[in-house]
Amino acid sequence: MATRRDSGPSDSLLGSAGLESAERRASGCARPVRLQGSKQLVNTVTGEVQTLYSSAGELDGHTYVRCNNRRASVCPTCSREYKGDAWHLLMCGLAGGKGVPESVADRPCTFVTLTAPSFGAVHGVRDKGPCRARRDSPVCAHGRPQWCRKRHALDDRQVGQALCWECYDYLGHVLWQWHAPELWRRFTIALQRDLAKRAGLKITHFRKACRISYSKVVEFQARGLVHVHAPIRLDGPAGPDGPACSLPLTVADLEASVAASAAGVHLDSAPLRDGTSYRLRWGAQADARTISDGAGRDSGRRSSRVHPEQVAAYLAKYLTKTTEDFGLPSTVGSAVHARLLGATPHVVRIIQGAEALSREGEEYARIADRYSTLGYRGHPITKSRRYSVTFGQIRRARRLFRARTAALDPQADIREVLDETAPEGFELVSSFVYVGRGYLQLDQAAEAVRSAAMARAN
Repeated sequence: MATRRDSGPSDSLLGSAGLESAERRASGCARPVRLQGSKQLVNTVTGEVQTLYSSAGELDGHTYVRCNNRRASVCPTCSREYKGDAWHLLMCGLAGGKGVPESVADRPCTFVTLTAPSFGAVHGVRDKGPCRARRDSPVCAHGRPQWCRKRHALDDRQVGQALCWECYDYLGHVLWQWHAPELWRRFTIALQRDLAKRAGLKITHFRKACRISYSKVVEFQARGLVHVHAPIRLDGPAGPDGPACSLPLTVADLEASVAASAAGVHLDSAPLRDGTSYRLRWGAQADARTISDGAGRDSGRRSSRVHPEQVAAYLAKYLTKTTEDFGLPSTVGSAVHARLLGATPHVVRIIQGAEALSREGEEYARIADRYSTLGYRGHPITKSRRYSVTFGQIRRARRLFRARTAALDPQADIREVLDETAPEGFELVSSFVYVGRGYLQLDQAAEAVRSAAMARAN
């Protein structure tokens, strides 16, 4: 009969050593990815193979890679690093740095905010006065009050909830959210055409003289709809590295064009089974604030000017959040699942609307993959091709700096930094396979250390 061997002190020590080594290699990541494999240098002439790195040489036989999750609720360490990278990406496009010339700060640039239209009255936090003060105390067709005299706090669970869930257009809400990325694309096209018209040029001639550069960040409102924030800059045709736009367009022209384009753009949704189609637009609250070094770093929302650092910090802050404030994880299977997780009734009904829309045909079937983002299918941050540096370039420069600190000047153009390359006549071959996610438990770590040690001995 097989007997169970009790773990002794040596097993405990091995497990602790394995965990400490793994945490050090993953730089404190909460949920690292475990890999196994090697990196080899192959002589293309002789076929000689030299192993540069192998996970078998690690204490527990695993290679740990950071998860790079931007959600603060999932991994605080990676989220903090992501926030810093986002700040640099945004700031380089506003004031220069990391190879982007500082002259971009002198070009026409504005901070644009586009909102969703109203789909029904919701509770909110007001700058002055109560939520919805109405002297006549009206009620809706379902007998529910359309007023609220309460002064809500920011953390009040009632904020963002519909005053009457039967009056609220949840289907229209989800349809708008699903089409928001397409609305943004049409807005950028309309903006380019409107600026060309203001410059008195055909669109083809305008593109040869001016380029619109931007970075777009989405922020979820309490009512479950996204805001779109975007620093928009006018460049010459070569982007930030070339001369400025030669057309006589000012910040005032750019902001007027933003307002006109946001008000004029629309799209018609694909018809539902009953033939209903929605005409989707941006909300009436479109805002543009001039980005300038002369603005105060703590200017309020009502100020017409804003400092570049304030813009970058504000946007980077919201990039590490999505729908976690609604109590939703990265994966939600259904409205019932959301209710069990403790989501508010308003959020549950949004997901119910998304479930109903997913059954409306192939056009909307993929919305079932976006319940956790309440039907929004876009990325949290996107940018035009030549706005500034990229996340990949920032991370590549960090890897090189950590590996060879003296090899990378702090003021280097990180857009020119390349990954490790093989010498002439050699080829770099990396082969890693996914093993799992997260750190091993003490007993598993001890067994992994023992197995790796035996493999090295053999």
